[in-house]
Amino acid sequence: MTSDSQIPPSSPPDPSQPVQDNPQTQPNPQQQILDALPVVVWQADSQGSIISLSVRWQTLTGYSPQLSLGEAFWNSVAEQEDEFSRQQWQRSCQQQQPFTLHLNLVRRCGTVSRVLVMGELLQDEQSQQIGWVGTMQLVEAVATVPPELDYGQQFLAAVLDNLSNGIVACDSQGVLTLTNRATQEIHQRPFRRMPAEQWADYYHLYRTDGITPLERDANPLYQALLGESVQNVEVVIKPEDGPPHTVLASGDPIVAQDGQTLGAVVVLQDITERKQAERELQESEERWQLALQGAGDGIFDWSLITNKAFLSLPWKQTLGYEEHEVENSFEGWRSLVHPDDLEHAAAALEAHFKQKEHLYRSEFRMRCKDGSYKWILSRAQTQRDKNGQPIRMLGLHQDITRQKQAEQKLAEINQALESRVNTQDSQLTAANHQNEALVVQEQTARQQVKDAQAETELYEKIIKSIQVGFLVWHSQNLTSIDAFELLVANPAAERLLEMELQDKIGDPMGSIFPDYVQNHPNDLLALLQVMRSQQPRTLGNASLLLPTGATRVLCLRAFPLPDACVGIAFEPTADSWVEG
Repeated sequence: MTSDSQIPPSSPPDPSQPVQDNPQTQPNPQQQILDALPVVVWQADSQGSIISLSVRWQTLTGYSPQLSLGEAFWNSVAEQEDEFSRQQWQRSCQQQQPFTLHLNLVRRCGTVSRVLVMGELLQDEQSQQIGWVGTMQLVEAVATVPPELDYGQQFLAAVLDNLSNGIVACDSQGVLTLTNRATQEIHQRPFRRMPAEQWADYYHLYRTDGITPLERDANPLYQALLGESVQNVEVVIKPEDGPPHTVLASGDPIVAQDGQTLGAVVVLQDITERKQAERELQESEERWQLALQGAGDGIFDWSLITNKAFLSLPWKQTLGYEEHEVENSFEGWRSLVHPDDLEHAAAALEAHFKQKEHLYRSEFRMRCKDGSYKWILSRAQTQRDKNGQPIRMLGLHQDITRQKQAEQKLAEINQALESRVNTQDSQLTAANHQNEALVVQEQTARQQVKDAQAETELYEKIIKSIQVGFLVWHSQNLTSIDAFELLVANPAAERLLEMELQDKIGDPMGSIFPDYVQNHPNDLLALLQVMRSQQPRTLGNASLLLPTGATRVLCLRAFPLPDACVGIAFEPTADSWVEG
């Protein structure tokens, strides 16, 4: 019986009527075969309503097949489980996947029989679903069905071959006994019964380095055969005629009810694309970090609501501190500002907040771990709520000590020159010689200022050339994917997404990126997990619909930020454009 051929409806003879010899009233050969099977063969429409039952139905229940179609079928199901069984049947049909369930059927004589029901899709020649087909048989008769009629075994084999993950099993002697279609596609090799010692050589199995062959004792399937529960072990498969694959292997021993080990089974999940995406994102992050480190900058993220702050390790290392030696708060920053600059720095912040400008810039001295002070240029962008009140500041600290020292030296030289001009005539000759030296020093100092300014301009160019987009999202509800609101967006994000994002600060993610929210709900769940676990996570590649109608494929990575916030760094993949 195949799932792409329809079953003609059964028409059992009425025992009260004499049998006619007219060939037009006789069942066709296909129906005769179905009626001869020791199981009930049934057919249903696409909604799961029974439209055909083989003659075996009358033998099983005592009811006529023709009188048990449609809603009448459920009159034969035990009353106490009627509603539950009906819902289970309908849910299985709605999922459009092969299914197995049990029913308690009430015979015409009043006794109850438990039957095993199996069903699968019925398709036409164009592979379009036209209904369902399956079997019913007594549970106690399942074990006695001859192998050639063991529909359940065929059904199980079909299910295994339709799984996207690979399935591999061996018997208690370590002989390979089963691989499904997905496994054979990964290995590019047909199934072959063989002992454990030959697995690695035949299927080209390697450790994670892709060079060292996988020894028998390190094979996840063999470890499961020894009684271990194996979880997410990485194995590299290098087919002769295809690219290498990285799979996650998880498995357990197969144990009978009496405790005897019958073998082992392992599930293979192909993570090749995920590993590639992780490598690409890691390279992107390394480029981004290298650019920031090359500019000598540190990142800070300050919440004005909770007064907590995220101060990056380079921020602290600029002043000679380790991670734990500076408190991540506004007070941690304030305690390091030079007392003479504190009032000026605070006034600059207050002026920025009142002016409601997006960009903030200020210069002040900060105390190093060794007691010395460095000049710091602080630049930031402030995020405000719907009432215009500042709630978060994200920015950079840059060490400009060399520039300040050069400026101070130039000022001292200019002051010395003015002093020499006012000296008496008797000292003019000596002063002229000294002035020449001072002029040389002044030229040198001016050059140092230019060099320092050039270094700052170079930093600006580096920052502007970074192609990594950066968005910060906030969510008060760590259980809902609908609560994300945009807090911060850098210029690279606006360029990559071709959107003006500053006027969307505070808007929910669903209104800014509706296509992404609808098509990538798992990514939003992953963002919530990042916030709860405080661990960064690679989201992989995601397509995003741009305002122009085109679609851009971006490589995403999420990392936690304080106060229920999460950051997303992203950049386009090598083949990132898809026409709208």
